[in-house]
Amino acid sequence: MEVLKIYNPKTIEEVKEYMKNHSNLKLLAGGTDLVLDIKRNKVNCESIVSLRKISELKKIVEDEDEIYIGAMVTFSNLIESNIIKKYCNLLLNCSKAMGSPQIRNVATVGGNIANGGSAADIIPCIISLGGILLIDSEERIRRVSCEEYFKNYKEEKLKEKEILTQIIIPKTQEISGYYKLGKRNSLAIARVSAAVNLEIKEDRICDINICLGAVGRYPFRVKELEEKSLEKDIKWLYSEEALEYLERTVEKSIGGRKTMPFKREAIKGVFKRALDNSLEK
Repeated sequence: MEVLKIYNPKTIEEVKEYMKNHSNLKLLAGGTDLVLDIKRNKVNCESIVSLRKISELKKIVEDEDEIYIGAMVTFSNLIESNIIKKYCNLLLNCSKAMGSPQIRNVATVGGNIANGGSAADIIPCIISLGGILLIDSEERIRRVSCEEYFKNYKEEKLKEKEILTQIIIPKTQEISGYYKLGKRNSLAIARVSAAVNLEIKEDRICDINICLGAVGRYPFRVKELEEKSLEKDIKWLYSEEALEYLERTVEKSIGGRKTMPFKREAIKGVFKRALDNSLEK
């Protein structure tokens, strides 16, 4: 089916009005995936609604308690943001490992989340940070944690008339890191990834969120290991006991797939590199 119309609204209200009166449309964020899918006839739609002119979706702002990342913020924007540098080291790690400079200049946070890929770079990071997705529509605005969104994807995923507008991150002084393993450096899709967000006092773990990517249909937290880590010395996370938890988690998640033996072994090094990135900061 040929795309008959490309619509370029300047406000979210215009997007909602257009969606209300039209069907069989697609929202265009960075377009790194959608444009290719249309060319390959993997996606059919009568119209495209580009979000590129909506300035309110391109902002990174903060208040006393939270950071607000617009859905049209690019990975290059994350790298350049002083707010992100101060509070979200793992988003810097993630952004610098996200594709080529050309891709980082156009690929957006919202698009990466909305596509819902198992190997999406940003999703493990947002989950480990306790991020909230703000989803707007004509009927309502709903807030859903990124963790819950992918845990119950069939129920929570974006509906036909909805638009992801912001990602809300609680503002903390916790330390965080991310690392992914691809086939060829930063240009590759992640084969395995890990995000960690933790609070330590006198080298003891007070709180920790660990999220793995590309080892299941969607990224997920490793809550058994998180609970086991509490009150332990930070060095324990590098121990064989801790790494065996990760091995078992990966084995359980992807079962008899051909990639399981490789990913079960690789996750240990990936997790340690994510930890290194957090502790370096």
